[in-house]
Amino acid sequence: MRRVAVHNPAGAGEDGRPDEAARKRVAVELIRSHDRPLRWTARKYSICPEDAEDAYQRGIEILLSKAPTTDVRQLLPWARTVIKHEALAIRKTRERTLARPGSSRDDDQSQEDWVSLIPSSGDGPDELAVRRERVARSREALALLKPAELKALTQLAEGFSYDEIGALNDWTRTKVNRCLVSMRSLNFRNEG
Repeated sequence: MRRVAVHNPAGAGEDGRPDEAARKRVAVELIRSHDRPLRWTARKYSICPEDAEDAYQRGIEILLSKAPTTDVRQLLPWARTVIKHEALAIRKTRERTLARPGSSRDDDQSQEDWVSLIPSSGDGPDELAVRRERVARSREALALLKPAELKALTQLAEGFSYDEIGALNDWTRTKVNRCLVSMRSLNFRNEG
């Protein structure tokens, strides 16, 4: 492999990178002349102004310590890229922190049930248990009814009036009333 001689610009070290003094001079000049666009780059990729300021500060620190060149035309895009990457790294960390349940330091928020915050189209486990228990008690109550009471209840549920139930079954209004009242008292005892 052939070696090619590389021109070593003034102020550059043996490895071709600028020395620290030259790097700092160019960085300060770049910050003075392009501060606003660099801050805008940080803000563009950040969630909030505080994160943008952090990304900007980190980018400037990296610019001061690791600038690859002293040419401002090449250094400006490099600095923008560094600040953008810092802003994205801070954003990723912030999003990860905000998305984690219970990450808050407040005791009030750490006690909050995150599952209950999820909207649900159906009933939850508590409501289903209450409904199952109610259905089981209703079955038991229906099993205790006499055949005439069950028949009167079924016809009442179908929308028949007391007079119509009496006419369908050849019962007096008093019998219809007794059948339905005894059923109601049984249901009341079951719920209480």
